[in-house]
Amino acid sequence: MEMSGRYEWTRPKAWKMDWELRRESETVATLSSPAFFGTSMRGSFGGTDYVLRKGGLRVPGAAMNIVGEKEDLAVLSIDSLGKGTISYKGTPDLSWERTGQGEDWIVMEEGKGTLFTVHRDVKSRRPRGVVTIEQGHPALGPIILLSWFMISATDP
Repeated sequence: MEMSGRYEWTRPKAWKMDWELRRESETVATLSSPAFFGTSMRGSFGGTDYVLRKGGLRVPGAAMNIVGEKEDLAVLSIDSLGKGTISYKGTPDLSWERTGQGEDWIVMEEGKGTLFTVHRDVKSRRPRGVVTIEQGHPALGPIILLSWFMISATDP
């Protein structure tokens, strides 16, 4: 699926931690929590289902795998300064970092520039996020899922 432009993460039900990535009226990805408490979520993009889970205090970040597979497909590692590296199987590493003091993040590929930016809006009546895609990548959908999983799981 070719993605470009602006997409929005929304919570369809305020009392649930589920998310939908939408472009206008089309839902292109979902994140849902299988349990009320826990550190993992289920994601879906392009007909593939994923399990996403947070790291701990010693290994901050997140990882994802395809449902039913043991091996990680992607890992987001975060250093002590809050900057991250996304390692996605079979592709060059990407940088993931918060920009400024606000609620904005950027994902970049060395030598190619910005893939996408994310703005988390915590001041609206319902929390939401805006993803602006600047260029394509073979694993763009899953990388957006992993990024939003980590962003939405952090305190505003």
